[in-house]
Amino acid sequence: MWLHTNKKMFDRKKYKKFARMQLKNRWTIPVVMTLITSSIIMLLQSNDFFNMFRTFTASGVSLGMSSIFFIAKEPHLSLFSSLFDWLAILIEFILIFANITVFLKMSRGPEPVQLGTFMEGLSNWGRAALGGLWQLLWTFLWSLLFIIPGIVKYYAYSQMFWLLAEFPNLSVTKSMKISKEITNGHKGDLFIMDLSFLGWAILASIPAFIGWLWLIPYILMSKTNAYHALLKEAIDLGKLKAEDFKD
Repeated sequence: MWLHTNKKMFDRKKYKKFARMQLKNRWTIPVVMTLITSSIIMLLQSNDFFNMFRTFTASGVSLGMSSIFFIAKEPHLSLFSSLFDWLAILIEFILIFANITVFLKMSRGPEPVQLGTFMEGLSNWGRAALGGLWQLLWTFLWSLLFIIPGIVKYYAYSQMFWLLAEFPNLSVTKSMKISKEITNGHKGDLFIMDLSFLGWAILASIPAFIGWLWLIPYILMSKTNAYHALLKEAIDLGKLKAEDFKD
């Protein structure tokens, strides 16, 4: 692990500083990866893309197939719309998981990274989709109580993708349990860390959001460093043991 922390505390400035060091002379793959990810997500969220699929599906009316996809007159109420929305969500989970796989590798040493690592992350689409859905489900259930509990639980579960990517044998439910453990006492720190990127987000949006191609890798690299520090602290304090990462 490239990042080491001696203090039992959350030091977001250190994590961000390390991120800049880790990305130095290695921006190409993260930027290309971000471009691929953001392009796919934007395409999935495009009304034109959705309408294209809806029109293509509607062409099956003469074959008696449209009843499977259209259960209401309004397109946004159709079964197809719901299925497509869920498919888009799953694809986003898989892409984010693949990105995290790359940043985990970058965090372990200064060696160059290849786009192949991103592809390896994509090959774990099942873990990514299941982990994302499990996290989404529980965050949603807590949000039903009120928005604040939902936000709190979002940060409690926020380390799941890093855990699933780093420990291949770890189950989704176990990753949630460990994420809750390592974020205990640090959910506010993680929230403030997110806020600390606000200024950069404004600058990156001018012009045409081009700067986000560099900002997103910077954010994810910083969050990866924070993940390592949270995990190390929990282990050092005896909250977690080696057997906790096995099923």
